[in-house]
Amino acid sequence: MKKKTIFSLILSIPLFSNPPFIPNVRVSSDVPWDTLNQGETAMSIWKDSIYMISNTAERGSVPIAPFSYSYNGGQSFTQVPFTDASTGIIWHTDPVIGIDDSGHVHMLIQFSTSLLKHYLSRDGGQTWSDTTVVTGSGVDKPWMVVNKNEIYVVWQQVSGNTGIRLAKSTNYGQSFSQWEILNATGITALTMDKNEILHLAVVVWNNGIYYMKSYDKGQTWTSPLYLSDYYYQSSYGDRAPINSIATTGNVIFITWVDTRYNGWDILAMRSEDGGNTWTGPFVVNENMTGGQCKGWATFDPYGGLHVTYYSTPDWPTNQYSLFSFWYRFSSDSGKTFYPAIRISDVEFRSWADFMGEYHICVADSNYIYAEWTDGRNGDDNDLYFSKALLSQVKLKENYVFEPDKKIEFPVILKTKYFSELLNNKEFSLYDVMGRKIKGMKSGISFVRYKENKKERLKKIIVLSK
Repeated sequence: MKKKTIFSLILSIPLFSNPPFIPNVRVSSDVPWDTLNQGETAMSIWKDSIYMISNTAERGSVPIAPFSYSYNGGQSFTQVPFTDASTGIIWHTDPVIGIDDSGHVHMLIQFSTSLLKHYLSRDGGQTWSDTTVVTGSGVDKPWMVVNKNEIYVVWQQVSGNTGIRLAKSTNYGQSFSQWEILNATGITALTMDKNEILHLAVVVWNNGIYYMKSYDKGQTWTSPLYLSDYYYQSSYGDRAPINSIATTGNVIFITWVDTRYNGWDILAMRSEDGGNTWTGPFVVNENMTGGQCKGWATFDPYGGLHVTYYSTPDWPTNQYSLFSFWYRFSSDSGKTFYPAIRISDVEFRSWADFMGEYHICVADSNYIYAEWTDGRNGDDNDLYFSKALLSQVKLKENYVFEPDKKIEFPVILKTKYFSELLNNKEFSLYDVMGRKIKGMKSGISFVRYKENKKERLKKIIVLSK
């Protein structure tokens, strides 16, 4: 039996997100959102319902926080304006979404830096009630954890008695009490583990990365543990070393954006003993050129670690820089990572000099979900969504090659001449789903290699006769 190898010509391959992520779904509605740049997004999941909230770059002149929902697992979204005119403040910003044990939606909206309010919806975001003032002055960069009937909110207090403060509700947000937990200001990241221990990471301005935890649901906290310096330089598209924190078992994983290596990178540290000892900082993103920003980490229920971030080949960035949205998976809680996967179908410009802060990935028992700000429509930044089955992202042979490359001129060869064609060239083989394979198989495959410093991609049809 002989195998005959035929190299055939394909002019180009359309752009898609890398499998197993589904093609991108636009969250933003056409009207009236085409004139607004959406960003600072937050997302939460309840069964087949997905909820998102964002602000707009025009929040100083347009009193709207776009709220979105999907009741079909992200196949489509409905976006509606949210406005609280009773505050008398146009600036609706730094929004957060959470879900309680009854599936009710909790939302935080910050109004300028003057007011932080909590809203509750019992009908999936159709209507909002039980509005409560969390704090009334000097609030910035809030984050929230919802646990059963409890709500925990942290933020930096930027006026009056400045510091990191925590507000707590034990009645689904009907009332809050608050107190200071750290005498410093900075960006907070808060999470709660299965034992109901709260974990807090703070990027303290002009100081460093710190970690604290609370065993008694926020009443008292361990002394702040210094983890690392941070280095950050703002550029077009990003302006803060946004951090995240995630836990599973005794493992704690934190990220932040750092410029110590001459560009944005997603740096991380991890602890395997509940936060007592930590590794040194290490880079999560696969590509070390250009800029990687807005990293976010989350664990799935099985202990798999998921990290998303933006990437651009430029540094420093400008209004013409092209961004894309990427993902990495770790099966060993952040010790090692699988090859990076591109989530966004396309590269895109940002039409605002700040794409927003809280770009989030969330995992449940079946999927990893991701959403991001995207300027592909050519006039403003819109929200986009994708998801992937956990069972698929855990495959070790992930989709690696860029599907937008041109396919090279066809050549017809027998299989025995294939190795001669690629003699002294490093090459990789992929199946039609883009998964890396170890050897030539019957049917359609792709080979990627470099020749004269240029990347080549050929389609291969192997016929068994």
